Amino acid sequence: MEKLIMKTKKVLAPFDLNNPRKKIKGFLCPNIDEEGVNSFLEIDTNKEWNIGRVAFIGMEISKNDVFARIVDSGKKIKSVDGLLNTIEDYIEQISNFKIGDVVGIKSLENGNFELIKLQKPPRRVNRKLP
Repeated sequence: MEKLIMKTKKVLAPFDLNNPRKKIKGFLCPNIDEEGVNSFLEIDTNKEWNIGRVAFIGMEISKNDVFARIVDSGKKIKSVDGLLNTIEDYIEQISNFKIGDVVGIKSLENGNFELIKLQKPPRRVNRKLP
């Protein structure tokens, strides 16, 4: 029996807690290193982020699309199968969040990771003087 390929229309985009209204273009995936997975990596710039915001991209993507984007960025890949499994888990976990949710990542003892919903920063109220 063939395994169903998981697809999503949601991705994690970089998010700056100090400037929550700032729109940062980019695409995050779990950053795999010797210590496990404890941060996100912006694919195009290789910049490390601790949190991201769930964004709608308007088209379905699969693990193969994400993998191709990582390969095109020039990032070294130690294990193709390991990275594909990580991406598949990432896509599966993102589907549980709503668009706009602020998400962090936590490394688990078994080498896997868990995406965790964080509290959204408070909205700033612009008060106008009379």
